[in-house]
Amino acid sequence: MEITKEKFTTLINRNEDRMRHLCRVYTKRRADEQDLFQEMLIEAWKSLPSFEGNANVDTWLYRLAVNTAISYIRKKETRRNYHDAYREDQRSGAPNISRTHNGTENEQLDQLYKAIGSLNASEKAIITMYLEDFSYAEISYVVDITENYVGVKLNRIKKKLAKKVTTNGSE
Repeated sequence: MEITKEKFTTLINRNEDRMRHLCRVYTKRRADEQDLFQEMLIEAWKSLPSFEGNANVDTWLYRLAVNTAISYIRKKETRRNYHDAYREDQRSGAPNISRTHNGTENEQLDQLYKAIGSLNASEKAIITMYLEDFSYAEISYVVDITENYVGVKLNRIKKKLAKKVTTNGSE
């Protein structure tokens, strides 16, 4: 695929919200969200010329974003323990900025993001794609499982999330 700045910008603009939601799910801190989003943009720019058209370009980009997120988290975990970063933030006196959707305070949404954040990498990918209205076929392509198994996994993930949200909500 021939890539131009305009094509790339259009592709990213069309998928930015999905990519940012994915960043939020895979990270715990606002700064990490921004870093991960930048990594996704870099990987998309580098990889787009090799896109062969075997899938919808938006689905392909989401798969690339999921894989980038998983790689980013693995690298991050090997370099620094999250608890060390948290303690560092606490010592510096940095304000605890609540990450909210579109600048609004929404405790239920924050609770859902926290519950999704506690899932494993493949579960995060599946549920975020489901919430972004991807089809079972598209989810199947991204996470490399059958469409039927997507349905099975979604039911399990929904039950797990319901339990986590209910448990956290009653604390």
